[in-house]
Amino acid sequence: MEQEKQTEQTERIPDLYEQLLELEPKLVTWFTPEKKTAAEQKELFLAGKIRNPHHVYDKLDAVNFSDNIARINQVGLSLLSNENLNPKHKFAYEDEIDFLNVKSQLGELAYLYNHADNSLEKSNLAQDFLKLDAEAYGAPEESTYRSLLNEKLNRINKAKYNDEAIKIRDELFQMVDYEPNNRKMKRFAPSDETVEWTKATIEFFYGGMLSHIPEKDTFGPEDIRSIFAEIITDEFGEAADGWKVELGGSGAIKVVTQEKRIVIPSDRKEANLQDIKQLIVHELGVHFFRNIMGASTDAMPLKSGWESSYDSEEGLALAMEQALKGKYKKGGVEPYVSVGLTYFDKKDFRDTFEIKWRLSALFEAKKTGEITDDIVNKAKEKAYTSVSRCLRGTDELPFFKDLAYYNGITNIWKYLEKTRGDDLELTLLFAGKIDPSDAKHRRLVLESATA
Repeated sequence: MEQEKQTEQTERIPDLYEQLLELEPKLVTWFTPEKKTAAEQKELFLAGKIRNPHHVYDKLDAVNFSDNIARINQVGLSLLSNENLNPKHKFAYEDEIDFLNVKSQLGELAYLYNHADNSLEKSNLAQDFLKLDAEAYGAPEESTYRSLLNEKLNRINKAKYNDEAIKIRDELFQMVDYEPNNRKMKRFAPSDETVEWTKATIEFFYGGMLSHIPEKDTFGPEDIRSIFAEIITDEFGEAADGWKVELGGSGAIKVVTQEKRIVIPSDRKEANLQDIKQLIVHELGVHFFRNIMGASTDAMPLKSGWESSYDSEEGLALAMEQALKGKYKKGGVEPYVSVGLTYFDKKDFRDTFEIKWRLSALFEAKKTGEITDDIVNKAKEKAYTSVSRCLRGTDELPFFKDLAYYNGITNIWKYLEKTRGDDLELTLLFAGKIDPSDAKHRRLVLESATA
């Protein structure tokens, strides 16, 4: 009888944790504007009829924040007070609960900011929002932002353009107060030896997965679905029980770990051989594999990701793609520049947009030296999407979540540079959804056991 009670209590840990995950604030969803109004605002903005768009965040407006926070804390308390919770793991669950609360409060501050009545109230709410934004996702570094932007401007300055392009370049330089210079900030880049070692290592590590690619030149959505399904069945066996690979939706491939689903957009463009290798390494080799490894332990946060693991998750996926190609490249530059313009230079939506479309168009025009209407129109579409993503939720305050792409890939390559040749350190990268350079994350891995 006592044994049955013990078993029942033990099983409640994962059940309670799943309940906690179900309560995770969906900030990206909340910060997605209502489609019809968004399309109208975009049309008015691009036509120059409004200075800044004002979106309707219907999903954010519908959230009961006090109830959301109360439920997180209620489930969290039940989990933390469970007599069978491993005391060595308690700190990880506490951090996870704190993080969910921060995200809930961040969503509430965005809602309050959007509905504030006066400038003083908005100013106070903005300060609170940006403080929590930084707590959740990390603040940008001004020196990094200035360096990334300056590097772009220097390259544009050296390019040969026709008169129309020169006019646009002059406008850009005036907007950002650029003066020709050769200033360079020394930023981290992995050594050639580290890139070569990582390439050789992951080609062996992912060899089984990559062997399932048939001899074809192009791969449509159904081909990708079929290859993915075959890999998770043949390479992971029972560990992948319950997982499904399906077609649906649009946009990017999604690994939905809570639902054990991998969704391939049915309208996805065809991939070539290099593309399909990178997709396998990125989606299955990192997002799927780290979930499977974490789920095989008795520490639930290892399967879902916790705290600062988001940077590591995206950074590792991009780093593995680069290693497969054998070439390092800075990642996440565009969102970092967008955040820097809005955060450090206090540019609003319109000013950030005007700078970013010119940057994009001039880089595209470097190939021929000529600016065309098609280049300008595509650059404006791209810039609008980029700035909307940076300012989503409020249309005015930067959302730091996408800094993860630059920070993550940089931190992972730093880790690989430091640990090159150490097999144990390499395995930590895939031991669960963690940041292996974080002492607390390493502690959780080392103090967990196979479930």
